[in-house]
Amino acid sequence: MATLVEPKSKRASVNGLVLHYLDWGDAGAPPVVCVHGYTSSAEPFNTLARHFHDRLRVLARDVRGHGESAWSPTGAYQYDDQVRDLAGFVDHLALTRFTLIGTSMGGIIAMAYAEAHEERLAGLVINDIGRDVEEGSQGIAKMVGARPEEFATLEDAMAYRREISPVTASRPLADQREVALGVLRQRPGGRWVWKMDPADTQKRLQ
Repeated sequence: MATLVEPKSKRASVNGLVLHYLDWGDAGAPPVVCVHGYTSSAEPFNTLARHFHDRLRVLARDVRGHGESAWSPTGAYQYDDQVRDLAGFVDHLALTRFTLIGTSMGGIIAMAYAEAHEERLAGLVINDIGRDVEEGSQGIAKMVGARPEEFATLEDAMAYRREISPVTASRPLADQREVALGVLRQRPGGRWVWKMDPADTQKRLQ
């Protein structure tokens, strides 16, 4: 069986927070910056990155409070905060022109960035975001607020994710596991908990 191509796991200090990102491909290739959805992390872009890593430099970030990125000590999780992080991230990497991909919440962040920095973009791709942004965001936040806080095993967590998401259930099991590890961590006692900062959800439900 062929060995999967893996990214470089890196960190950047942006707006006082250490943000994690996955760096795929050659630094000299055309850059593509990816911003994930609310319940997600950088890992769902792995399939895309593996397909294009020999032609593009794919940079997939964990948004503040998600994945391996730092939690905001002040609970600063507004879209403005996330857009500033994106701007700081591309400045940190000195990306003068790049393609931007945003999924769901990431699409909102990407559109706001594009409005302010159109000259930096070679292309903009928006996925899974429509006109009823606030209604959809509230629904997702309520779902996150109601989900179990922990699981006995990673397999239990993966089964829950399949139950609530037909898209997740349609992925190959190896892919499901890789994506699940982006949003879950194992405590010293063995149980699995979500990586997302609960303060983010609380703020959205106010």
